[in-house]
Amino acid sequence: MSLAGIDQGWRAALQSRFREASDQARQSLRSACYRIGDALVEVVSDHLPLLEELETFYGDCAEVSTAQASCHLRVTAVHVRGSQLLALTFSGADFQDLLDIALGPYRFLRGQPFVVVAGPGPGWRLLQNANAQDRFLVASDTRIALVNLAEIPGEFVSDCIVSVAQYVQSGVLFMHAASVGVDGVGALLLGASHAGKSTNALALALRGNAFLGDDVAAVRLATREILPVPKSAGLRAGPLHRQLGARLQGVRHVRLPGRDGVPRDVVRVSDLFPASKSGPLPLRFAFMLGGLTGIAKVSAFKPGYADMMRLRSMVVIDTNPLWGQSPGQDLMELLKVLDLLRGLRCYLVDLGSVEETAGRIEQAMRA
Repeated sequence: MSLAGIDQGWRAALQSRFREASDQARQSLRSACYRIGDALVEVVSDHLPLLEELETFYGDCAEVSTAQASCHLRVTAVHVRGSQLLALTFSGADFQDLLDIALGPYRFLRGQPFVVVAGPGPGWRLLQNANAQDRFLVASDTRIALVNLAEIPGEFVSDCIVSVAQYVQSGVLFMHAASVGVDGVGALLLGASHAGKSTNALALALRGNAFLGDDVAAVRLATREILPVPKSAGLRAGPLHRQLGARLQGVRHVRLPGRDGVPRDVVRVSDLFPASKSGPLPLRFAFMLGGLTGIAKVSAFKPGYADMMRLRSMVVIDTNPLWGQSPGQDLMELLKVLDLLRGLRCYLVDLGSVEETAGRIEQAMRA
């Protein structure tokens, strides 16, 4: 789809549709609120697939009360009639460039033929297919994004909304990590992709501990508290999936392909482990997951500047929307992570069986 194919009065039409959608939302209650870190995100939409997607992946983050929210972000998502476009507007928080923020978590677009070019009017930019200039994914100015539903990958819109929510929270550090709580104390589980962060976080929840998240960890820097961001878990085939088989069949879940194409069962962790829900916890521990050795082992570790490149691949590049905007900004984000870890009790973990590894982590925290 190209912007040239849209009616010339699209700006006025969009503004009219925004007002109409807001009126309809107040009448039909097609809205939902989610707490992401310290931000309350209110989504108002006439596009049911988006609301269903948010409910599927962020149902455990759903919020009714607006109490103690340091930031209130409002998102209006309107389907533009007669097109495959979804128009997003953001209000309630300040940010500079919506397209740069939206692209923060989409590292899987690397290596694919997408480029950013000037848009159809002043201040607008397009993310388009480099090999077919009439095909674009997103057109954006500072506050409005037109998303081409015919071109975007799965979860693009919901991830865009969450990315903006992360960006506007300067006091919260977001990392690609799992987070758990044992006896009222929080811990980070760090590792490269497919290192076992999700598996071990769920295994610890199975042992009766708190589950705060297995995809994104949020740390309130002023108080060094770990905040819950319990996105639904995606269970791939393996020992833990087999162990949870009976429990999984007894709760609502949906089978979807992951970004790597591998099928997974997406399920709310609160449905699997009702006792695992938690509020913010004081962050005291970090566990860096290593390779599978067959025998689980936990050893003390003090991270230093020599570990910055490893930390970059583990905790920043896949999640933080600030990453990649400038070398200086990248360095500042890495130093935040390093400073945080140097104030924690850190351990290197050799992986054994799922049950044994979770037991070793639990034991280290209780010791």
